[in-house]
Amino acid sequence: MGRADLLALVAGFVFAVVIALPMPAGSAQAAAALMLIIMIGWIAWQDLRTFTIPDGALVSLALTGASLRLSQALDLPHEVLAIAIDALLCGGALLAIREGYHRWKGVDGLGFGDVKLAAACGVLVGVTGFAHALLAASALGIALVLALSLRRGAVAIERLPFGALLAPACGIVWILSSLA
Repeated sequence: MGRADLLALVAGFVFAVVIALPMPAGSAQAAAALMLIIMIGWIAWQDLRTFTIPDGALVSLALTGASLRLSQALDLPHEVLAIAIDALLCGGALLAIREGYHRWKGVDGLGFGDVKLAAACGVLVGVTGFAHALLAASALGIALVLALSLRRGAVAIERLPFGALLAPACGIVWILSSLA
């Protein structure tokens, strides 16, 4: 774990504590939006450059989501259970796809960072929100591959940084659900 991951972890924990403090209406959402923009930008940028997703950003994303959901919960034990189930279902769904594809083709179709991102997104937006984000990211990925393959002299695309599509999609779903 590098310095940037450690910094993201510390920021995530500090943010989780700050959200628990009494704040004027809208302040927590604004602070969360800023934290999410930074973490999602980092995830997308690193995945585009290196096909890796930083663990520190994922933990901060999950902590931010959990803090927001717990700060708005009426029944804390129920919400803790719901957060855990959402993370397991979302991460588990991509893990099942990853493992199934690997057994079928013999190569990794998704990296484990994408699986961890799915779990963090599940914490942030829940199972239903994650389903919307996954659909949007997948559709955008397909459209991107099709557009690139239609170019003159196009070469086959063997890898696509899926986290760079999924993380912003989860952020957009969170923003839209916050506005509703």
